[in-house]
Amino acid sequence: MRIPTGITGLDDLMEGGFDESSINLVTGKTGTGKSIFSSQFIYMGAKKYNEKGLYITAGDTAKNIRKQATKIGWDMEALEKSGSVKIVEVEPYDIEKLLENVSISKEMTQAKRIVIDSISMFELYVQEPYKIRKNLFAVLQKLRDMGKTVLVVAEIPEESKNLSRTGVIEFMVDSIVILQFMGIAKYKRSLAIRKMRVTNHSSDIHPFVIGDNGIKIMRI
Repeated sequence: MRIPTGITGLDDLMEGGFDESSINLVTGKTGTGKSIFSSQFIYMGAKKYNEKGLYITAGDTAKNIRKQATKIGWDMEALEKSGSVKIVEVEPYDIEKLLENVSISKEMTQAKRIVIDSISMFELYVQEPYKIRKNLFAVLQKLRDMGKTVLVVAEIPEESKNLSRTGVIEFMVDSIVILQFMGIAKYKRSLAIRKMRVTNHSSDIHPFVIGDNGIKIMRI
């Protein structure tokens, strides 16, 4: 079963959306649109597909996420009031506590879609690669076992050749979507699907714009 992303034009590039109960990485450098992509996945999931969403933020405030949504034309607060969306702030140094909450949190158990934004913040506070790998694997595997479709956000440092800060998370996920910023091009931003298991997906680079109703993949 496929879970529509809610990103205009993207599902056509990946056989209808993310695979159900999959872990999906959205990564890119600063200013590429990762937070909007993630918010759109949650917002459209609730608004258009009637799927409850949980947005876990370790690098921003719930207030800022709502504010960004409002600028695009989304009433995130209305969905929160109806119980369709929940935004939760967590401390980035406490990934073990996040693992504990996976099993007992009401928001976790009810949500169909979950965003973790961003995994890079947890990586900053956990110095040992083994500990990062162990805890991340435990969290993501538990969510997969619970039948959640998860979007994990990572930031690529400016000079890095990895797909995340430590180069660990990309080996734990079922798909990778890379967002890029190209200031000199006609379209400033682009998207590429780096990998997606059990899916015949596009391998091309696709420009996109951010406007009313969020991200839209352009046909060229």
